[in-house]
Parts: sequence; C-alpha cells; structure tokens
Amino acid sequence: MKLIKRFILNRPAEKRLAYFYGMVATDEQVWLLRDENGDLLLLEDDDGDYPFLLPVWPSRSFAEMEAANLNESYEAFNIPLSNFLDDLLVDIENDGGAIAIFPNENDTTIQKRDEIKEMIRNL
Repeated sequence: MKLIKRFILNRPAEKRLAYFYGMVATDEQVWLLRDENGDLLLLEDDDGDYPFLLPVWPSRSFAEMEAANLNESYEAFNIPLSNFLDDLLVDIENDGGAIAIFPNENDTTIQKRDEIKEMIRNL
C-alpha cells in the first residue's frame, strides 16, 4: 500500500490535484497538520505571491507521510469539507494566504477559496 501512496505522491501536481478532489468529494473531509500547540503547518510561497500557504492532503496517510519528513513534530487531523470551505478558507484568505493542494517536494497547485469551491461544485 505504501508503494502505491509513494507513486501517487510523486505524480505531477495536476494529477495529484485530480486525486485530491476525487478523495475530498468522496470523503467530505480535508487533512491538515498541526503542532503540539495546535498551530497549523504553513509553508512559504516561493513565488512570493502570498505571505503563506496552507498545505492540505486528501487523506490521513498522505498528511502523515509529510509529517514524517518534517524537523518538528506535527500530527495529522481532518476537518469537514463544509468547515474547510466556509470557515477556515475564509480566515486564510482574510490573512492573505492561499492553499497548497496536496504538495510534494517538487511542485504543488496553489488555489484560492473560489477556485476550490468551483472545483468541488463541478464534481
């Protein structure tokens, strides 16, 4: 199973994006990472378009794979899709951030709330 997960994780960003939305639409939840204080893992935007990016994953196992690669201790947790769209994304955008959809070490797709809502609506 882990070999299949590694294969998916190493796919190009657009393939991971499609996988992400398929899983999220089915499970109606999004996975994130938080530290022992409850602070969310945030990434820097290499392009400088946003002050920060919030990475999200389609399942616990992918989030935990990322947590295992970090220097600090993070735990995977899920949030219902409706709370993600209507609460968390609003807060992220109000703070100027965006979402890094299913990132890996090579690339990621960055989206804002409206794009994410549109993708889910079209599934």
